[in-house]
Amino acid sequence: MRIRLALGASLAVALVASGCSSSSDDSTTTSAAGEATTTTTAAETTTTTPTAPTTTTTAAPTTTTTTTTEVSDTDVPPTPIVGVLSAYGPGGESLFPAGSVEAHWYQWDGLYVVLYRGFNTLLGDPICAGNSILETDGQFEYISNSPYEGTVAEICDGVPKLADAPSGVYACGSLLYYLTEIPTDTVGTLFGTLEIVRAGVGDGQSSIAESDIASTPEFEPGLASYELPPSDVDNGGTVVCS
Repeated sequence: MRIRLALGASLAVALVASGCSSSSDDSTTTSAAGEATTTTTAAETTTTTPTAPTTTTTAAPTTTTTTTTEVSDTDVPPTPIVGVLSAYGPGGESLFPAGSVEAHWYQWDGLYVVLYRGFNTLLGDPICAGNSILETDGQFEYISNSPYEGTVAEICDGVPKLADAPSGVYACGSLLYYLTEIPTDTVGTLFGTLEIVRAGVGDGQSSIAESDIASTPEFEPGLASYELPPSDVDNGGTVVCS
């Protein structure tokens, strides 16, 4: 009977020892004074969040294209205010053929402008250009002259008045034009003249045209070139100022 009890006690001790001998990462078993104590330690977990890749986009450079349209000439409209030059004085007919030059009237910035169409400045002939207006009261007003290709003493000697700048005669290619001193609010008969004046006596050719400011188109002096309409004395076209 004693032997069985001893064997039973030994078997119980063996079973307890066997059950407590297993170990893992998560638990530790300690036996003391016949009592089993179990301590459980949670495994430490580390979570790593991956960093999202960074994408860098470089914007394409912005290109700005500027288109410039160069205007090389200005269209000149035809004018209905026209006078044909006719000769006076002994030497008037020798300046140029009768009926070959016309005075075409325009306006700009409060003054009349006259284009001497048919007179070719490229020929280099000296001329004293002049103009005025005969007002309705019978008085000539705003008379002025200006020399082209010659001095005052040579071709405009003794004229009543020389034009004050910026008024006066200008050449652009073959075109001769004159910025007059005649205000556009003046009413009367416009005179456009080309002559040679010596000692106050002129031989030349002159024209007349009735003023009509409402029908008078604009002509801007001082541009680099002009596109002229055809006339009865020339074909028009582009003239380039030097």
